[in-house]
Amino acid sequence: MPRGNGIAAMTFWNAHRDTRLQRLQRRGLSASQIAGMLATTRNAVLGRSVRLRGLVFPSVLAARAARKAESAARRAARERATAKVLRSMRHDLSGGMAREDAILRAVRDGATYRAVGAELGISRQRCHQLAARVR
Repeated sequence: MPRGNGIAAMTFWNAHRDTRLQRLQRRGLSASQIAGMLATTRNAVLGRSVRLRGLVFPSVLAARAARKAESAARRAARERATAKVLRSMRHDLSGGMAREDAILRAVRDGATYRAVGAELGISRQRCHQLAARVR
């Protein structure tokens, strides 16, 4: 990938260095010793070694699982909030509120145009157009 000065960018790790790293590891050298021979840091050697072997540490798996659970919790909370807003919108409509006003209120309360449109059987874009009339 060219840099601003027209010189192609090179990464430190290439096939030759990868092979050399693996050979030095098979000889039983420590990451610090290998780093000295390859003129890089111990952490760079450890990181590359892990990536080459395809290892995934338990801490990485736990962090992934935690992020996934957190994301699922946020999604569930967002769905509950949207369902509540849509119930309120249905109540407003059954009470005689104008459709455009009900849509605008639902959107202001946190529902998406897509969710409101799906509830009313119209497109997201049409929902947006109807709400824009009231503003």
